[in-house]
Amino acid sequence: MIEKVIEIVREASDLFKDKAFTVMSKGSASNQVTSVDLSVQQFLKERLVPLVADCGFIGEESEDSDYDHEYLWIVDPIDGTSNFIRDIGLSVISVGLVKDGVPVLGVVYHPYRDEMFYAEQGKGAYVNGRPMKVSDHDMPHSLFCTAMSLYNKDLAGPCFRIIEKVYEDCDDIRRLGSAALELAYLAAGRVDLYFEMRVFPWDFAAGEVLIREAGGYVGTIEFDRTVFHRPIPLICANTRENYDYLKQVVTEEVPKIPYDQ
Repeated sequence: MIEKVIEIVREASDLFKDKAFTVMSKGSASNQVTSVDLSVQQFLKERLVPLVADCGFIGEESEDSDYDHEYLWIVDPIDGTSNFIRDIGLSVISVGLVKDGVPVLGVVYHPYRDEMFYAEQGKGAYVNGRPMKVSDHDMPHSLFCTAMSLYNKDLAGPCFRIIEKVYEDCDDIRRLGSAALELAYLAAGRVDLYFEMRVFPWDFAAGEVLIREAGGYVGTIEFDRTVFHRPIPLICANTRENYDYLKQVVTEEVPKIPYDQ
């Protein structure tokens, strides 16, 4: 089925070429959606849902929460909408398939570089047909990807304290503006750690499969796995040592914030 999903995602990316898109607010200046987000999501829903019997579908631009299914498509039609609006070229389509709360398939497509990252549970991770693996960089040689809690700017203090602590111990920091792309890059060995205080299922459903199948680690402060019914503090790393380090740094700050609101 992964081949069919890849084909559908590639077709959906043609909608990125619409330069006459409109921009709408979803309640704040930081939370925007474009007409392309909506058209890509509708295209994906129409094409993906028939692939799996009695499956649900949740997209970032969905108005409902359709969790009551064995299988669930979780989609971000444009992860990095602000980048898309500004023509920065760091936006992706992210498609994950979850079975009974466990991600089993993930596809992240970066149309600006024509890079297709994909993985199925138990079958390895690939980029454009080539196997990909996480790096083996230790902390002093690691690149750390992160993001602010964009829609909860009151969390800036603990976010910056976490970033400062990790920055003291790692090589350098990157902030791309697309969680799904950053997770794909971690799976491909291009970056080594990732943390964000509040991410949603459509941000990480595909990326989690990529990282696990590439040999990396994904979890929250509570579990070495994710949950899909609420936003979570997401912790990812290339090695167990780096994962445990990052989890400890985050855990020291999380009790000070209402992360599960």
